Amino acid sequence: MSQNNVYTQEEGFSSSSFENFYTHFVQLTAQSGIRTSSKRESLLRALYSCESYLSAEEIYQVLHTEHHIRISLATIYKILTFFENLDVVSTVLTFPHKLKKYKLKRAVHHDHLLCLKCGTITRFYDATLEKIQEEILTTHHFKGTHHTLTLYGFCEKCQDE
Repeated sequence: MSQNNVYTQEEGFSSSSFENFYTHFVQLTAQSGIRTSSKRESLLRALYSCESYLSAEEIYQVLHTEHHIRISLATIYKILTFFENLDVVSTVLTFPHKLKKYKLKRAVHHDHLLCLKCGTITRFYDATLEKIQEEILTTHHFKGTHHTLTLYGFCEKCQDE
């Protein structure tokens, strides 16, 4: 693999068990002076068990059917916004419906390619691109905290159809 395509695991969020992941999450929130809650833990547990990006409505269904937990959709949106602000979930906006989907971050920062035809989401990391973004921040005397980059188009399979 080339240097631009190497994925490495972020310390703490590369945990092999939910308990290790949750311990790191509790430490992260405690540093911010934020208490934990059973609803946040349940939502984290549901996201931890999913490999794909899910909408808030899909998360609601997973919580209800697989975990037998009832949390209102409004509360799920509120918790997801909280997770976004902590930068523990990555998000993509799907087209043409402009539906926001979420996935728990367990790897270092990455960006996305989203196929407009089949909806496939491909993660990628490009060191050159990240360096350019840092240079932009420096040029504009701006302190960045995080970003989301999604490139939209057609995957190789859909280009051939």
